[in-house]
This record gives sequence, C-alpha cells and structure tokens, in this order.
Amino acid sequence: MKHFLYALLALGLCSCASNNFQIEGHTSSPQLDGKMVYVKAINGLDMVAVDSCEVIHGNFSMTGPCDTVRMAELFMDDMQVMPLVLEPAALTVCLDDTLMRVSGTELNDQLYEFLKQKNSLEMEFQELPRRESQMYLAGKDEYEINQILSGEANRLTHAYDQLVMKYLTENFDNILSVGVFIIHTNNGQPPMMNAQIDDIMSKASESFKANAYVQEFIKAAEANMRNIGQ
Repeated sequence: MKHFLYALLALGLCSCASNNFQIEGHTSSPQLDGKMVYVKAINGLDMVAVDSCEVIHGNFSMTGPCDTVRMAELFMDDMQVMPLVLEPAALTVCLDDTLMRVSGTELNDQLYEFLKQKNSLEMEFQELPRRESQMYLAGKDEYEINQILSGEANRLTHAYDQLVMKYLTENFDNILSVGVFIIHTNNGQPPMMNAQIDDIMSKASESFKANAYVQEFIKAAEANMRNIGQ
C-alpha cells in the first residue's frame, strides 16, 4: 500500500512539473552580475511579466506555471534582449557576447535557426555599402556598381521573404508562426498591408488568424491603408 501511495505521489509531482517552465541561464559577461532578468509573455500588443530573477555569478534561474505555449521575450532590466517560446519544459539560455540562444525544445531550436539565417542575410545587406566603396576604389563605373548592388539587394530581399514564408507555412499549426510574424513585422515601421502580408493571410491557419497580435496588426494595417487612400 505504501508503495502504491508513493507511486501516486510521484505521478502527481511529475504532473505538476510537466505544467511548469524552467529556465536555466548563463552569461560570461561580468557586467551583467546583479542585473535583473525578466520573462515577459506576449499578450496581443502588450507584454505581461511572468517571472524575474537576479544574475548571480553569471547564472540565473526561473520557474513557474505554464499551461499554454506562448511567445515571450527575455529582458535585462528594462532592455529587450531575446525572444523565446515559453512552454512547459526545461529551457537553457546562453547570453554571451558571441552567442545568444535559447535551446531545450524543438520550437526554440527552430526559432533560433530562423534567427541565425535572418541575421546572416542582414549581415550580407550590411556589407553592401563596403562593397560599393571597394568597387569605386577599383575604378568601376557607377552604372555598373548600381546594377550589381541593386541585383544583390533584390536577391537578399527575395531570400528573406522566402525564409519568412518557409517558417510561417511550416508552423501555422503552432505558436512559432506568430513569433516569426512578430519578428518580421516589428521593424519600426507603421503596420501596412502589402502583397506579402496578403499572401501570408491567404495561407494562414485559423488559429494564426485568431491570434491577438496578428489581429491587432491587421486591424492597424488596414486602418493605415484607408488613411493613405483618403
């Protein structure tokens, strides 16, 4: 009987643990010691604080209830640092100068693979002005330079658009699609409808369309388009 009760207790503990997120983080930057780390879940266009802790000797740890998978952001004091998929699992956060990554689940692995490819394309974009200067120094004609670099810019833009669509269409059945959409549209520009947004919405799942952030973005984008048309 005792063994049976112990087994039930163990199952109960496992059940409780399975509904919790657990974050174990590390940083090699000594200047971050004593800083407060916050996890804030995305709720529509707002951020809701979930948990916080202090960085002590380069380590930080957080845990709490997690009944649903949500997109979230890691903050250092009041500075937004990195996105993550908050889910009932053990997550590992690396917060170094050369590597910022959340791992431990398939969704977070996919999120950071997307960010890795996105950052690679952005670095190529950032190289274009340097290449322009090198071409001028090499004595190339201005028209030729413009042709080459505009072709490169178009190639990179197309590659980025394809990357976004790939991760969206492969994840319309889970929250990662919303995360990619947030990253893609959170670019400092007012929400606007365009051919790509129309294409995304035409292929999107009902759960994606029902997400509060997506609905607020589309509502704002359509309002901005109406204002432009006036």
